[in-house]
Amino acid sequence: MSKQDRESIRKEGRNIYNRLRSIAEDALFVEKVAAQFPSLPVIANQRCGSWYIDPAKAFKHSVYFKSTDGHFGKWDFNLRRLNYHIISAICQNKGCIIVDSTRNGKRIPDSLSKTVPIWCAVINTAVAILRRQSATATPESWDIRFHSIPSAVSKSEAQQISDRVLSFAHKLLTSSVDMDKVSRILLKPLRPIWISPASTLDGSFDWASGDDLPFYPVVLLSASMAVPDGLDRREGYTYVQGSADDHEMWAEGLTPELFWQHSAELLATLNPTACTTLVHQIVATSASRVSTSGSSSTATSSSIGTTGISIGNHASGRPPTCFADHDLVINCGAPEHVFPDKEAMILANRYLFLPISEGKKGQHQLFDSLGPVLTYIREPLREGKRVLIHCMQGKDRSVGIALAILVRYMDDEGVLHVDWDTPSEITKDKIQNRLLYIQSFRHVASPTRATLQKVKTYFMSGGYAGQ
Repeated sequence: MSKQDRESIRKEGRNIYNRLRSIAEDALFVEKVAAQFPSLPVIANQRCGSWYIDPAKAFKHSVYFKSTDGHFGKWDFNLRRLNYHIISAICQNKGCIIVDSTRNGKRIPDSLSKTVPIWCAVINTAVAILRRQSATATPESWDIRFHSIPSAVSKSEAQQISDRVLSFAHKLLTSSVDMDKVSRILLKPLRPIWISPASTLDGSFDWASGDDLPFYPVVLLSASMAVPDGLDRREGYTYVQGSADDHEMWAEGLTPELFWQHSAELLATLNPTACTTLVHQIVATSASRVSTSGSSSTATSSSIGTTGISIGNHASGRPPTCFADHDLVINCGAPEHVFPDKEAMILANRYLFLPISEGKKGQHQLFDSLGPVLTYIREPLREGKRVLIHCMQGKDRSVGIALAILVRYMDDEGVLHVDWDTPSEITKDKIQNRLLYIQSFRHVASPTRATLQKVKTYFMSGGYAGQ
C-alpha cells in the first residue's frame, strides 16, 4: 500500500461524517439486541459505550470497566473501578447488558473479553467465601469459574487469570465494600455472555425462560463489526470500526448527548462538509447556552452517608438553588457561577473557591489545597453544616477533596470526629477504603490515579498534622 493510500485511509477514519454514520449503524445493532432482552437494563461502558445508546433508553448510570485491567499479564480486579452500583440493578432485573466497542484488530474489546468476566468471577467467589465463613447455605451449582470466550482468550491465558481470581476475591473481602449486602441480594451467580455483530441473532432465544437460568446473565455487547483494516465501504460513507473510540480526536466538541439530541438532522446530511458545518453549529449553540445559563447539565449531587457532605457536578453549585440543601459550597476549580453578594458569603463561611486547574498543573494545586480545606472545613462540620463539594462532573477533583476530608476526620463506622488531634494511623488501605465508601454513594466518583496519588502523598508525608 502506498503512502498516499495510507494517508487517504487515515483521513477517512478521522472524518466525522463517517464516524457518526458508523455509530448510527452500530447503535441499530445495539437496539436490536436490547429488544431480545427487554427486561435487562442497557448500560454504557465509559466512555465509548455512551455513543451507541439513546440516553432515553439507557440505564441511568454508566460503568467503567477498563481494558487495561484485562491486558495480557496485567490482569487485575481494581477496587477503584468496582462498579458496585450495578450489582443491585443486576439482581433487580435478573441480568444486564453492557455496551462497548473496539477498533480494528479485534472483535471484542479486552474490557468485555476479560475485565468484566474477571469481575463476575471475583464477585461470585467472594460471595461463596463469605457464605462459607458465615455457614450460610450456597447452592452446589454456585459457579465461581472464570468464563472466557475462546476466540479472544487462549486456554493458557484463561488459566493464568483463573489462578488469580481467589486472591482478587480476598482483596475484595478485606476492603470496606459491603459484601454482606451483595451476599444477601445475589441469589444467582453472575455469568458473562458475549454478543457481537458476528453472533447469530435469529430471535430463537426465549428470554421469558430467563427465570429458569441458573445464573444472572451479564450480556457483553460489542457494538462494532470487525472489518479488514477497520474500514469498509458502505453506500454513501465509509464504515469505521469502533468509531466512538478516542472521540477527542474526531468529534469536534460533539458529545454523545448532543449527538443523540440532534441525530436525525446530523444523519440527514449528505456529505462530510455539511456534516462538519452542522456539528460546529450544534457545539457553538450548546456553548452559548452554557455561557448564558452558567451550566450545561442537570444538577446532580450525592450525599455521602450521614457525614453531611455531598459531592456534585458544576450545575449543583448554581446559586441560589445550591443553598436550598447545603449551608456552604466548595468549588474545586469549576468555572464560577455568578454569585450575588459573594464577598458576604465568603465572610460568612458559606463559599470557598479552590483554583484547581485541569491537567498536570491542577494536581499541584490540588495538593496545595488539601491543608487549607481541612482547616476550613473543621468548624462547619463541628456545627453540623451541610457541605457541597463540586467540580465540573463530580468525578475527580471534588472526590479528591472529599476523600481527604473523610480520611482525616471519619472513622471506620462512617462517623465524623472533627476534634481528633491525631486520627488513627493513616495507611494506603485506609485511603482506599474511604474512597470505596464515597463510591458506594457517589456512583460516578472516579478520581484519576494522579489525584489519588496526591492525597496519598499528603497523608503519607504527615502533612495533615495539626489540621
